Amino acid sequence: MIPMHKIQVFIGFCTALFLAFGVSSAKEIWNFPIKNGNLQEIDKAFSSMTTHKIIRGNFKQTKTIQNLNKTFVSTGKFTIENGKGIFWNTQSPFASQIAITETKMIQQTVSGRTEINTSENVTFSQISQTIQSVFAGNTSKLKANFDIFFKQEGNVWTIGLVPKEPTVKKVIANIELSGKTWLESIKLIDSSNSPLVYEFSNASPAEQLNEEESEFLGK
Repeated sequence: MIPMHKIQVFIGFCTALFLAFGVSSAKEIWNFPIKNGNLQEIDKAFSSMTTHKIIRGNFKQTKTIQNLNKTFVSTGKFTIENGKGIFWNTQSPFASQIAITETKMIQQTVSGRTEINTSENVTFSQISQTIQSVFAGNTSKLKANFDIFFKQEGNVWTIGLVPKEPTVKKVIANIELSGKTWLESIKLIDSSNSPLVYEFSNASPAEQLNEEESEFLGK
């Protein structure tokens, strides 16, 4: 059985993931529920990312805990392998590595390595599948798991996601994604109304994974 404190750490991390990539208009996006034709617009928004097998860049994570009135910031590098998973290499304030695929989450810290099979938990499975859907451009899976909102102004697009699954709603209230050519920010609001934001920069395609990325992503 997985210790409860490790499950809580994982849920907290996943909550953070979905808040990321730039801050969009929190109130405005919810006025634009998706209609049948809009899936094509989302496909266009994701197209520049899905044409590359591997994308690397930098991230900044800002987690605000409302009831404590505290904000925590961490930075590092990310690697996305389309259709495979995401590798987060946190460098500051403490070094750690986390990889999330369709089937598992691996976390490496100074205390050791933890692996969770996401198929054993509906919430973990939904979260990891959603991450993969975004970067693989799988809009049909997003539509199955979320109520979708979409807005585009010029070359800037914003997508809002509200979970349909009750168990996921207990962790995530809503998610916003914003970007241009690349996904630039993800903002996630958890069930306590605390935001977690990831901002991404210097994103660029790569030809292959390095040794560390390959180890965590299961090759």
